[in-house]
Amino acid sequence: MKKQQAKGYGMKRLALSVTFLASSLSPLTTWGADGVLKGRVTDKADGEGVVGAAVSIAGTNIATATDIDGNFVLRNVPPKQQKVTVSSIGYAPTTQVIAVGDGQTATLNFTLGQTTIMASEVVVGAALYKQDRLDVPVTANVVSKEKIKEQPNPTLDAVVQDVPGVVVSRAGGTSSSNLQIRGSNTYNGGGIGTRVNAFYDGFPINNPESGEIVWQSVNMNGADKVEVLKGAAATLYGSGAMGGVVNVTGHMPQKMEIRAGSSIGIYDDPPSSDESEYYKTGTPVFWNTYVGVGNKSGKWTYDVLYTHSDDDGYRQNAWNYMNDVKLKARYDIDSRQYIQLSTFYNSTVGGYAYQWPSNTDVNLNFGPPASFVVNQTPIEGKSYDIYRTYSSAMFVPLVYSNLYDVYTDDMIKRQNALVGLNYVNLLSDNLSLDTRLYYTYNATRIEYNRTGIDQVYPTGGGYITPVHPAYGIIIGAGLNPNAPNFPSLKTPGQFNETDDNRYGAGVKLDWRVNDAHRMLFGIDANIVDTRTTQVAAEYPVKGAFNDIQEKNFAAFLQDEWKLSNKLTALMSLRYDWSGINKDEVEETPGVWKPINNPSVDALSPRIALNYRISDDTALRASWGQSFRAPTLYERFVREGGIFTGEMNPDLNKETMTAWEAGFFKQFSDKVSIDVAGFINDYDDLIQSIIDYDNSTFMYRNITKARIWGIETSLNYRPTTDWNMSVGYTYMNAKNRSYELGEDKTLDKNPDPEWLPYRPEHTASASVTWKATKKLTLNVNGRYVGKYKAISYYTNPEGENYPGDFVVFNAGLKYQFNKNVSGSLVCNNINNTQYEEAEWFRAPNRSFIAGIDLTY
Repeated sequence: MKKQQAKGYGMKRLALSVTFLASSLSPLTTWGADGVLKGRVTDKADGEGVVGAAVSIAGTNIATATDIDGNFVLRNVPPKQQKVTVSSIGYAPTTQVIAVGDGQTATLNFTLGQTTIMASEVVVGAALYKQDRLDVPVTANVVSKEKIKEQPNPTLDAVVQDVPGVVVSRAGGTSSSNLQIRGSNTYNGGGIGTRVNAFYDGFPINNPESGEIVWQSVNMNGADKVEVLKGAAATLYGSGAMGGVVNVTGHMPQKMEIRAGSSIGIYDDPPSSDESEYYKTGTPVFWNTYVGVGNKSGKWTYDVLYTHSDDDGYRQNAWNYMNDVKLKARYDIDSRQYIQLSTFYNSTVGGYAYQWPSNTDVNLNFGPPASFVVNQTPIEGKSYDIYRTYSSAMFVPLVYSNLYDVYTDDMIKRQNALVGLNYVNLLSDNLSLDTRLYYTYNATRIEYNRTGIDQVYPTGGGYITPVHPAYGIIIGAGLNPNAPNFPSLKTPGQFNETDDNRYGAGVKLDWRVNDAHRMLFGIDANIVDTRTTQVAAEYPVKGAFNDIQEKNFAAFLQDEWKLSNKLTALMSLRYDWSGINKDEVEETPGVWKPINNPSVDALSPRIALNYRISDDTALRASWGQSFRAPTLYERFVREGGIFTGEMNPDLNKETMTAWEAGFFKQFSDKVSIDVAGFINDYDDLIQSIIDYDNSTFMYRNITKARIWGIETSLNYRPTTDWNMSVGYTYMNAKNRSYELGEDKTLDKNPDPEWLPYRPEHTASASVTWKATKKLTLNVNGRYVGKYKAISYYTNPEGENYPGDFVVFNAGLKYQFNKNVSGSLVCNNINNTQYEEAEWFRAPNRSFIAGIDLTY
């Protein structure tokens, strides 16, 4: 059989560090002369070496990976009896104990038996330390390094979109995106109110003021694996993680390596039925390049990677380019303590991708009472363009122009940065201390008018539009000149911007009390300083910044209690407090209202059970509660594309109670299956309520909602050359407080009680075939069922609703030699025309060719 490449090294426990505490730590244990441990890891089936297997010594930070022949060497091993563990994706992990003498070299060999990919996974995030797949009491999915690298220039959204229970909605380019886990959140521009927390090496990377992650902007060239935690698994992670957690592990080399790569691709023409002007100007091209260097030498390990990508955009104004720098470094002070630095800087610039062209028919109803009658419909055959037309009768032409094509110069700029420092001390065989300091910077700027003249937008409110030479007579008619359903003026250079500086620190103590109990104690706190033009307590003034500060504190306790050889309980309790430094909000200029909930707090308990029926079967069940504090955007947002926001001084926290039961079964070394049922009950769920007649929206607490479903994963590995996986999720998402007439926009949905943007059915499948020693082929696909409810352009027939699509991708990778590989990929093979968010056309077919070099 062929040598097996390990898929991911397995993440070191997430370090929560405050470096200045190091000075107060107890003295280090004094050891005799260190020893050396060497050996070989081989495949049980044919005796060949296993490449890249992770070899580590328990209770220390000593670890390495096997070479091309399966050999390993561990140096600076303390002289005593040591427990050595070997793991590799596709193999069952194994452990041996050996005595290492003073200054001596010991030899220890391992033989690994093959198993399914899913059964060999090691999960860290569920308990904040490593657990084998069969011992995890909650649902977690791991995306390996090899899976990440199936496509050139992988991004986080593409890496996790096939995970069961995960649904990604993208507007195009880098303008906006959303990721939900088990229906956790709706689609909102700017990712407002995301109930999924994202981490890089255990450090938070969500934008603090909104919760947003632009998932397609998180470059994965420097990642070793991704963990996705669901439901009650996220209780330890506090506010914002009630839906789940996505944690990316940055790459750390085991030897000197230089790597580089480049790819180029094109977007194919849409079907002949689409006559968009955009594709008449030429074929859009996108490309990417990266270069990195890393090494492990003595006590130092480091990896630095630079990535640049450039994309013309698959539709009008979806162009973007990105620069990304990542640095990860570690210094092993000795065998029991180390310092690790995780940093990145990411900058993206791109067009603001609006919805496809539409016509708005506006007429005046004289009443009584007098009102506007608005009917909006897409313009067929122009899905890759952006503009708006208006048709009307009577006096409305004095208010609206026939054509608005002012969107093509709108631009969005983002900067995201992380500096995270960990200090880890293994104080004894049973006690370890992890501390951390971190700083994050997030900045988003939207530029609306990059021309030298005024631009008139059809909605936006706040300004009466004068006579305009480019549009004719356009005046703000009506009793309320500030009404958002009247045209507004964007002056040259007009923008909105929000900048966040977050400073955080945390400590975690991991104590193995005895064979039955393993305790975790931890605290975490951060301060967020926000400078903003649009989400402050003050009434916004064009181009003027205001400041607001948010503080967060958390403490948690966890006990892993081994009740018997087969039954383990994981119990945790977390307390969170979150507050802003404002107690009033300016509703209109000079008119202030009290904020009723400037601070919120909550207790989040969790109980999870794992019953190991046999070596290949485990049952699990969990119950937990979590909460989310309202974000600054949900409290104060005033502008949101074609709609105008209204602040809500009464907004309160939302809470969720989650139940889950599931089982994992490995039928042989070829087949494994995971099935989970879940119920998530939300109280005071924060939801955007649209007033379409007035083009306004407000975030409110709806009383109750329930999301329940079934989630399945099947992994089949008939031979070492084939790997197949299938996932399916059924989800039922209902607003249990729905009342007809409270929200006229939602009333028009095919199922008004259904929570918007939660598809009932989703599925994914992937087949990978190692055709030869050098050639690997992959085909994958995903299905998203038609949405039953949306928030904006609703109609009883569900016409032009997102979802109801199947997309297939195919790729091949050819290993020319041990240093050079090439790849060819076709995404959206069938050139399906579909939407993930309403009236935002998703990417059509594309072709990519890439090359990767590793030395």
